[in-house]
Amino acid sequence: MGEYILGIDAGTSVLKAAVFDREGNELSRGAHSVGIDSPEPHLAEEDMDQVWEAAADAIRDAIAGSGVGASEIVAVAVTGQGDGVWLVDSETGRPKGPAILWTDGRAGGIIDDWYANGTVTSQFAITGTGPYAGTTSAVLRWRADNEPEVLEGATTLWCKDWIEYNLTGDLSTDPSDASLSGIDVAGRQWSQQVNAIWGIDRVAHVLPPIKAPTDVAGVVTEEASARTSLVAGTPVYKGQMDITASSLGVGVVRPGDCMAVIGTAGIVTVCTDDISTGFQPQDVGWTIPHGPDTWIRAMGMNSCTPNLDWFLREFGAAFQADAEAAGQPLFTHLEERILATPIGARGVIFHGYLAPGGERAPFVKPSARGSFSGLTGTHDRSDMLRSIYEGVAYGIRDCLDSIPTEVRTVRLAGGGANSEVWCQIFADVLGRRIIVPAGSEFGAKGAAIVAGVGSGVYASYAEGADATVDIVREYEPDAAKTAVYDEMFLAYRAIREANAAVWDRVQTATRTAAAYAASTRASGGTTEQPEPMGPEPTEPVAA
Repeated sequence: MGEYILGIDAGTSVLKAAVFDREGNELSRGAHSVGIDSPEPHLAEEDMDQVWEAAADAIRDAIAGSGVGASEIVAVAVTGQGDGVWLVDSETGRPKGPAILWTDGRAGGIIDDWYANGTVTSQFAITGTGPYAGTTSAVLRWRADNEPEVLEGATTLWCKDWIEYNLTGDLSTDPSDASLSGIDVAGRQWSQQVNAIWGIDRVAHVLPPIKAPTDVAGVVTEEASARTSLVAGTPVYKGQMDITASSLGVGVVRPGDCMAVIGTAGIVTVCTDDISTGFQPQDVGWTIPHGPDTWIRAMGMNSCTPNLDWFLREFGAAFQADAEAAGQPLFTHLEERILATPIGARGVIFHGYLAPGGERAPFVKPSARGSFSGLTGTHDRSDMLRSIYEGVAYGIRDCLDSIPTEVRTVRLAGGGANSEVWCQIFADVLGRRIIVPAGSEFGAKGAAIVAGVGSGVYASYAEGADATVDIVREYEPDAAKTAVYDEMFLAYRAIREANAAVWDRVQTATRTAAAYAASTRASGGTTEQPEPMGPEPTEPVAA
């Protein structure tokens, strides 16, 4: 009989589970997708029952493919997408409507007000967190103001907690998920003062108890066993949110360790053991409890690889046809086109702010929108393609450069790390060494390490990471290319700073147009132009 651990990673669109041995070898994985609903362009929701069903199927598939008996799995932990509001009835545990996701933009006006009136600054020394439109505290405030009846008799969870509840019946969270909402980050518990600053003290009853990640949250129930094939009674540990779990899964455990995730979101994390001098940059990013005596200073771009997904969905048919004609896989062909295009994409600069809720790092702007700059009639689709690869890298550099900690090496994870061409672009744009750990399910591996520490398989996070993380590829920056990218990055940052007020105007105009279209549909024909909706344009918010 061996000792195996199941790690579950409840991502925004894909629910994954993987079985690991104690050396960190990934024996098998299961993965199932869940659709994101957008009833309006600025909204993002998921059906909570569908999320649980996808997770259960992923667990069952991972166990079936591992060659490991379910009775040999000694521990389970879940990680998952952070923020948003996953509301359940406190008595029955049933969802109170769909989950509101971290990419949702309905609380954008609240965020604008909080930054403009000093609310964010007044709590930052306690929490080290800069909220954005999808932050739990902002969404709860929106619901308290607009849907107070939904919060009656309710408990708010986070994605991983919802999966864990279905496994065990436990209604709780951990300090990492709670921290983005705003807690006493040093004490790792809810803060009445912070809740009052957010204006959610009146609905504080919805906030669940906070447990340590390595605490036993419960054991697999008979019902969950029948659904997942896990053995009833298997211990389930509380776990962490995906930012900290992924950091742990790539080996970020000691001060100065750094990770960049090139996935649905673009996440940059730097580990520290000292928060006594405060948090920089001011009013943006997050300070997240990680190990028992460490924290993660993190910045998170709302949209990373979805920028490429969008471009290929809308404009990729010609690339696909060329690849088929050449007898090549699509991404092999794309990378050849990128390498044949000059660095700097012949002056095309892409800003990947495609999420409905705008951007959250290294600045917070709910109205931020994506764009191509520098286009002329001489540019082609290859220039635009390369500009997306480079634009995502500029966004990661924008986040990393804002954290006042020297970082020489970046551990790259996420789907983007599978591309050697993109990895080298990251090394050149960041001007730092890139290393890629072995494996693919780093969130699930981080969850497994947490469960391993909780169950005694490892004595500490550091021991768990040292035992399970191996490096498979390394990339050194080309100094001459970095010098070119330094100039392009300055232009990238200048464009986004200059566009802050323009985005507000676009948002106001867009809402007016949407209201006109809605009223036209309702009347079955044309109607008078409605009054403008949304806030008046504001001055740019300092990042």
